[in-house]
Amino acid sequence: MDAGPSSASAPYEQELQLERIFHSLSQGFQKLDKLSEAKQQAALKDLTAQMQEAKTLIREFEREARTDGMPASDLNFRKKAYVQELNGFIGLKKAYAGGAAARAELLDGAKSESEQLAGKGTQELMQLGRRDIKETDASLLRSEKIVNDTMAIGIQTAETLQSQTKQLEKVIDDLDEIHFTMKKARQVLRDMTRSLMTDKLIMALILLVVLGIIAIIVLNILKVKGVSLPGNRRRLLWEPPEAGGW
Repeated sequence: MDAGPSSASAPYEQELQLERIFHSLSQGFQKLDKLSEAKQQAALKDLTAQMQEAKTLIREFEREARTDGMPASDLNFRKKAYVQELNGFIGLKKAYAGGAAARAELLDGAKSESEQLAGKGTQELMQLGRRDIKETDASLLRSEKIVNDTMAIGIQTAETLQSQTKQLEKVIDDLDEIHFTMKKARQVLRDMTRSLMTDKLIMALILLVVLGIIAIIVLNILKVKGVSLPGNRRRLLWEPPEAGGW
């Protein structure tokens, strides 16, 4: 175990005992795999007792260290290290105990089945074997049917996906065509707008020309009829008299 920030202070008696217990636990778990089932159970009980003792020592160490005024950081570091190491051994103990329970359950089940088979006659064993074979065949047929159904569903799903992919591609093509058509329509509208403006200008010029022609015609008509315009009359008033007029 790493000494950490508490390396400057002397270890307590509980800490020394914890080191010895942890070393013993490590050695004990290393030897478990080499023991028989019965000896493993006895060894696990002994290891459990040592872990319980270690738990008690950790509490005593914490109480005594607080009384001595050990800094909280040092106390928490040491306690955390001991608790983590103890939890590791507790996890090993649970793993071994669970494995032993599972092995015992399997052995009990096998023993019970063997006892049941031992009490049956040859005819009964043959019938039992045929029944097991039929059940196995039925199970295989069900499994085969499930596999075939799964494959059929997979094929149908793949075909559906392929059809949907084609539909999506067609939709994309249609959208591209619509975009192109709208672009052409905007261009045609711009051309038509420019054409309309040009037509309006031409109409305005034609109108001006027509108005000018009408004005010239009107002036000529007035001149033929001897009607003088106000501007011409004023000009005639200033003209000198003809010779012999007096």
